[in-house]
Amino acid sequence: MDRTEEFLEQYDINQYDRPSLAADIVVFTINQEKLAKTEYRKLPAKKLNLLMIKRALPPFQGEWALPGGFMRRDETIYETARRELQEETGTDKAYLELCHVFSDLGRDPRGWIVSQTFMAVLNDEDRARGSLKAGSDAKEADWFQICVEKLSEKRQKDEKIWISDIEYKLQLKNDNTKTVLSALVREHKIYKDYHEIVTYQSSDSQGLAFDHAQIILCAFNKLQENVKHDIRTVFDFMPENFTLTDLQEATELIVGQPLLKPNFRRKIMEYVTETEQFVQNGGHRPSKVFVRNMERF
Repeated sequence: MDRTEEFLEQYDINQYDRPSLAADIVVFTINQEKLAKTEYRKLPAKKLNLLMIKRALPPFQGEWALPGGFMRRDETIYETARRELQEETGTDKAYLELCHVFSDLGRDPRGWIVSQTFMAVLNDEDRARGSLKAGSDAKEADWFQICVEKLSEKRQKDEKIWISDIEYKLQLKNDNTKTVLSALVREHKIYKDYHEIVTYQSSDSQGLAFDHAQIILCAFNKLQENVKHDIRTVFDFMPENFTLTDLQEATELIVGQPLLKPNFRRKIMEYVTETEQFVQNGGHRPSKVFVRNMERF
């Protein structure tokens, strides 16, 4: 006999402490610098950027945070992230992926708030079609170039436990406003009983709100791992039409190292379809335009 209805009549959810649940989104895009007319023979450099929001209200008033917001009663956490992304960027075209949960005690001075974080990727054409709009608790929104430098790495291992401690310097730069945000972030990994546990700690934060330096590093590392294991991730940075040079430069930006052109092209050729179009790259030879081979996606 099903006694669910009887059980629910006696059940009081308010006797249990409940946290507020928020979605925080690390939005990556790749765009290229604008060149002067006299530099027409030069290929414009590309930069890996992420979206930041300057807080208008306490806590951390005047500091920069990730776009995001609190989950509403009538939506899933995924729908919360989609809504916030649409409100902040003016487009719903971004690729969105679950990243990590941040629930350390004291991570938010307002109370017990758990953050479900997402990694999002927005190609430059969709970014340009949208429009940045700061939310109700935000003063302004802008794109920052992300730079991650590994400062030190320590490893310990025995027969049953492996421990890894890596310290990074995270720096976000906006060339237009000359704003620089930075923090030191430590990634601590324990591999025990055949499973890995990863935690993050940050210090010396300059201009970054909450624990968002930790969230940014976590998402950046996830992006790198995704690209290393499945090259199709890079295609989310591409518009409908692209060149193989665009694709390789985006991959190099993310993995942080140059790639041999022949090897790279062999790796990605099954994922692209050649078109009859060409694009002029400054004073260089025209480049062939490609699209995704949808059968491989």
